[in-house]
Amino acid sequence: MGHAPANGKRSPPPPPLGRCHFWLPNKRRHCANSPLPSSQYCGNHLPESAPGAGRRVPCPVDPSHTVLEENLEAHVGKCPLKKQVAALTAQPYYSKGINSGTPEAGCGVTSAEKRAAVYRLTEEEFRLLLGKIRSVHAAVAAPIRESNLITAACDKWMSGQVDRKMPYQERHVAQQASIVGNMEAFGLLQKASHEVVDGENAAVSAQAVVEFGAGRGYLTQVLVDCYGIRNVFLVERRSYKLKADRSLRQNEDVTLERLRIDIEDLKLHGIEALRGLQYLAIGKHLCGPATDMTMMCCLPERYDQTEENGKRSLQGLALATCCHHLCQWKHYTNKSFLSGLGITEEDFHAMTWFSSWAVDGDHSYPDAPVEVEDTPSEVREA
Repeated sequence: MGHAPANGKRSPPPPPLGRCHFWLPNKRRHCANSPLPSSQYCGNHLPESAPGAGRRVPCPVDPSHTVLEENLEAHVGKCPLKKQVAALTAQPYYSKGINSGTPEAGCGVTSAEKRAAVYRLTEEEFRLLLGKIRSVHAAVAAPIRESNLITAACDKWMSGQVDRKMPYQERHVAQQASIVGNMEAFGLLQKASHEVVDGENAAVSAQAVVEFGAGRGYLTQVLVDCYGIRNVFLVERRSYKLKADRSLRQNEDVTLERLRIDIEDLKLHGIEALRGLQYLAIGKHLCGPATDMTMMCCLPERYDQTEENGKRSLQGLALATCCHHLCQWKHYTNKSFLSGLGITEEDFHAMTWFSSWAVDGDHSYPDAPVEVEDTPSEVREA
């Protein structure tokens, strides 16, 4: 385990013997490669300041990894993700940046940049900003109602009577059960019934569920097990192990489609299997702007997008937000509301950083080289 230095932030543990010293914050471990003979790092993570190291640049196919600038042209032709990207862009539901927000709002601002902007404020400017935030909050904020609802429909999950091959963590199950419990309280769900009418479950209020930022998909698994929803669409840009997909596919009554795509680029009406279905949109741990992108994706007519071919019937949204320090003015869906209250783009960035001021923007350790979930549920009826 890492120790806690004087600044209160934990340092990474020492790397295993014979391993690259590069710390992978998302995986919470060091790089598994062997270091170069003359360095503590492997060739992929050799710092630019090291003797003989070349300049590394982001891969244009997938910016999450870098390559030596001198090898860039050759790498692009053989990048393993090239075929994957080509296959995605050919899908009818792919539209680059369709849910990214207003172009004129500029580029994204990192948490570190937000912090730096706050630190540049003079004492007078800082006090004026706090005064503005307090004044606006007093004028428009409504009391936040805590609603932790666990319905009888979720007894199976709450008691742990599920496939033991599935990861089971009581904290996450309680969060999932409360999200669907609030959905039931809003009339978006009804407990599954065995009565069948015209081939459909008589008590199911929606024919499909689309889970945004689905991760392993266990929130959807709860809906399938407890409420009998049979058409499942999981939207997630990352690849995960131990997914609920295996259990869902074993259920002969369930149709599952997993879409590996960024919510920012998802054109919902391009999903052929979803056309004409009544559906619910859900999400747990929708970090930062992912919540705004989800609303733009599900309600394009409200955000100046043109709806095309095919009838879609959104029954409601249930979104659990997190990581508010990652929110972006560019993506925020109700800028006119904040602007009307005198909140500027700079104020917004400061406010979002204040909400999670103790969290580093990249969730990494500050002293290590960096590689390029407490969720209040928010339920909205469509």
